[in-house]
Amino acid sequence: MPKIATPLTDTKIKTSKPKEKDYKLSDGQGLFLLVKTNGTKLWRFDFIILNKRQTMSFGVYPEIGLKEAREKREKARENIKNGINPIESKSSNFEVDATFKFISDKWLDLQKDDWSKSNYEKIKSNLENNAYPFLGNRNIKDISRKDILNLIERMEQRNATEYASRLLSNIQRIYKYAVTNEYVEHNIIADIDKRNSLKKRKTENHPALTKKEDIKQLLKDINSYGMDFMGDISTIYALKLAPYLGLRPYNLRFLEWNEVNFEEQYLDIPAPKMKNKKPFILPLSKQALEILKEIEKFKSDSTYLFYSSTSKKRCISENTINHALHKMGYKDKHTGHGFRAMLSTNAHEYISEHSFHSDIIESCLSHSERNAIKAAYNRESKFKYLEEKRKLMQWWADWLDKLV
Repeated sequence: MPKIATPLTDTKIKTSKPKEKDYKLSDGQGLFLLVKTNGTKLWRFDFIILNKRQTMSFGVYPEIGLKEAREKREKARENIKNGINPIESKSSNFEVDATFKFISDKWLDLQKDDWSKSNYEKIKSNLENNAYPFLGNRNIKDISRKDILNLIERMEQRNATEYASRLLSNIQRIYKYAVTNEYVEHNIIADIDKRNSLKKRKTENHPALTKKEDIKQLLKDINSYGMDFMGDISTIYALKLAPYLGLRPYNLRFLEWNEVNFEEQYLDIPAPKMKNKKPFILPLSKQALEILKEIEKFKSDSTYLFYSSTSKKRCISENTINHALHKMGYKDKHTGHGFRAMLSTNAHEYISEHSFHSDIIESCLSHSERNAIKAAYNRESKFKYLEEKRKLMQWWADWLDKLV
């Protein structure tokens, strides 16, 4: 038989003291008092509707006493008996248990269609790794500015300064959403002095090799990587292909077979996967096509060209390329993102040789027009500059091959 909770008394509630961890005092039938480590006492009600467990808040003790909390419980139970979710019922006068994670997830869902897939995943991952473990299950009304700053300080202690800054900015956006939707009355982040709360961080570019002799040695090391380090197929060929494409690491990792058009000899990457949310066409040089045809020999049932060694349902991780470069001795010298700088720097330096202007180079890198007025009038097709880009990417591949 299930254990029957002993009903609470006013005396037991008044004399309950905070402990090292939050704990619950049950009154039975789903109602309980959550005693926080800071001494705050919150009424909560657990219930199941449509086979889904949910939790709602009845307010803070002693503003809401034991008698009123029980009345709210009975009202909620009556709604549930009639098939009405008390959280969603306008006449219930209850408030949802608006945890930080609950509100953040709703905010993320709202933004998802407006962001690139890579940007969405980065922001979500930052929240999941650095905020949810500490604040995720706490009601947003119970979170203080000090709680937020503790998150930031914790990240800065491990030198994740850039991620800390991004997290703080996104938490501020989450609080604006929470205020707009009346989950909380005040945006506590608005009162934080970011300039004096965050460590000063240097603007650092991704390490990249751009000089001929350095690139020459890198290409030789990449070609011998499989023999020297017994690397897996995905890593070997991702490294081989990266210099010829200059793709963002995310787009290289998540490259799918349906994005490779062998007949027309280009990559066709859909807008949701691109940073600027625009579809991207990248012509393939003869050298890139040869590498792709080699990769095709190892094609499996995975949709990804570069699938994970542990699961073909996933692509290689974001650290795979950088780890391989570290093994070859290029730590702090070159990264997966550095192949873009390599292409951009040399394509601009040798304009007199290939004769294609900066717009063509930037188009090959899928860089958005920075001039807002020009961009507003220049809503070009993804095929714009296709032939010029094709010739430039072939020039780039030939330039690389001449080095080795």
